[in-house]
Order: sequence, then C-alpha cells, then structure tokens
Amino acid sequence: MAVVTKMFISSANNYMLIGAGLNVKVADLMPLPGVAKNNLILVFERWFDANRNVSWDTLIKLCDDFPDELGTAKSKLLDYIGQSIPDNTISISSIPDDVQGYADNMRQYYKHQPIVATDWPPKIGKDSYFGRLVLVEKKMSCSTPAESDWYYTRGQVDKIVQLSGNKVINVEEVLDPTSCPLSLRVVIDGPPGIGKTTLCRKLLNMWSNGTLGPQQYDLVLYCPLRNSKIATATTLAGLFEYESSKVPKAFDWFRDRDGEGLLIIFDGWDELSEQDRESSLAAKIIHRKNLDQCSVIVTSRSYASSSLLKMDTLSRHVQVIGFSQEEISTVIIQTLQKDTKLAQKLIDENTEQDTEEAETDKKPRLKYKLHLTTAQSSEDSQLAVKLINDLKVR
Repeated sequence: MAVVTKMFISSANNYMLIGAGLNVKVADLMPLPGVAKNNLILVFERWFDANRNVSWDTLIKLCDDFPDELGTAKSKLLDYIGQSIPDNTISISSIPDDVQGYADNMRQYYKHQPIVATDWPPKIGKDSYFGRLVLVEKKMSCSTPAESDWYYTRGQVDKIVQLSGNKVINVEEVLDPTSCPLSLRVVIDGPPGIGKTTLCRKLLNMWSNGTLGPQQYDLVLYCPLRNSKIATATTLAGLFEYESSKVPKAFDWFRDRDGEGLLIIFDGWDELSEQDRESSLAAKIIHRKNLDQCSVIVTSRSYASSSLLKMDTLSRHVQVIGFSQEEISTVIIQTLQKDTKLAQKLIDENTEQDTEEAETDKKPRLKYKLHLTTAQSSEDSQLAVKLINDLKVR
C-alpha cells in the first residue's frame, strides 16, 4: 500500500475522484485545507481492506479514465511495474495476516503509550502542564562549524539561531517526501532532555492513528539504542523490541522486500560505542548497506550526529530546540490564566517595545520586562508571575 500511495501522492487533491473510481466510500472525507494527503491514504486503506479488484490493472484503468488528473500517477505506476502496456491482471499483494497482526498489536500499544514519558518541564497545578517542541529543518549546505554544530544544554531557555535557509517545521513534515527517489533518511538531533524521545513517541502515536503523513508504512519499529539487545542485534528480528510469535514471519517478509513499507526509528545514536557506530546492524541500515528500501529516522545528541550528517543520501536534518525567551512567559501565562482577557491584560502590562529593533527597519516587537508584576487579584495571574520570576532567577 505504501508504494501505491506514493505513486498517487502528487494527485492527492483528486482523492474524491480516486475513491469513486475504486468504488470506496468518500462521502465522509471532509475537504478541509491540508488534509488531502491523509484523505488519499484513507481511500487506499479502504480499497485494500475491501479487497475488491485490488490489482495494477484496476489502477491503470482508473488513470486511463482520468488522464488529465492522473497522468503523472500512471507514468509512475507503469515505471514501477516495468511495462508500457499491461498484458494481464497483476494482483497487488496485500500484507500477510501475521505481519498485519503484529502491526495492529503495535498500533494499539503506541496509541495508548503516553507521549510525554516524564514531567519535563515540571507539572503546574494538579492536572495541567506545559511543554512544546520546536523543530527546525536545517539548511543542508551549512558548512562552517558554527553552522553545523551549534546546540544547547538541558534546561536553558533557548533563542532560535537565525541561520540562513533554516525554517521552523511541523511534526507532520518530518517524513515529507523529498525530490530524491531513495527511501528517507532523517536525522533528528538536539541536546539531552530537549524532547527527542518525546518526538519519537509522537510519531509512533501518529502512525497508530493513521496520521503520520503522505508516506504510508505497513509497520513502524521503535528501536531505543540504549537497549543493549537492540544495539548489538545482528538480524532484523533482533530489532523487534516487543516479542511475539508473529515476529519471525514479519521479519522474513520485510527482509524479502529489502525493508519496503517499513519505517525504523533508531532513538539514541549517541548511546552507541564508536565501534557500533561503524559496524552495528543499525549503522548498516542507516547507511543503506542493509534493508535499503526501508525509511529511517535516527535521533542523536548534537555532539554525536556529525557522522550522520556526512551521509550523501541524507534526506532531512531536523533539530529539536526549546522555548524562545519570549515564548516561555507567554505560554505560562496563557496556560495558567484560563480567562483569555485577563491573560492578555497580564501580557500587556508586562511587555514593552524592543528598543533595539525599533531603530531598525524591522517591525518592532514586544519583549517582557526583567521582573514581572501584576495588580490583578486573580490567583492564576499571580501564580503565573511568580513562576516566571522564579524561572528567571534559576
């Protein structure tokens, strides 16, 4: 299914037409901005689940019926199956029952696994806590040490370094396809405790809920490299953290397909020894010496990621950073003070125009005072002020 989805992803806006042509239900798929790719994935999921005329011939006929809308998809389809004119019906093999069963079990596990494993930042109050990951996609051509190796330390309130070509991205974009036809290799780095494992858990949760992105994966394996069994594994079966009677068949199926339809998340590259970074199974997979058709995400502390960033086939380099100095005060205020008017009033009475930017051509921005105060009687506002001032002292 992952292969089929990839062929039609450029025609995602035509998901209603594709669904109707494949005779699957599409009336409940809402035409909202930004959801076309996910709706296309749902269309193909329903087609495979229904198991009606699931064949290359069916897809070719669909493209022939709508040449203007699906011409690009047809070209990719014919190129993939290696023929210009189909001579007979070629069935699209669906995922085997044992593999599907293991994948379904993992979906249920990931779906109910908490995304935030520990309270960092600490909880505020009885029920709520705040925290946010900011992802920056780094410019691939950065070459100087200052541009390629900058990183932060745990607990620091970080400023986003404005490097040319960098951009803030959403978690949904981490696995976006690139112009390169090879399977994805994504490096995610950042300081200890900043949220790399939390991001992994978020991606696992998204996969379990069918919202991981345009690339549909039959199975996602989470492989924490701090686990010595996984770090020293010599076969794909050794990377399956959760054992099951279905593992051997799943292992054989993905091995025979060179990893196609599989996403492996290697969490904690920095946990490996220097030797394992050269010769372990994880290293071989990351560098495409094994299972070259699978996609890979690898996380690392910044100091250990330099060897990964030298890969010729690196698809994307994402850095996880924390709050900016101005963001953290705003988040605390808006989290604790549920009354939006009081929250905005508290922000207004504790911010002032940035005099440095006021002298430039840039649009002046507001910055928080060194010490926050409030005349509000609200306990929530007073707690927010106290917490922000305490954090600044720390």
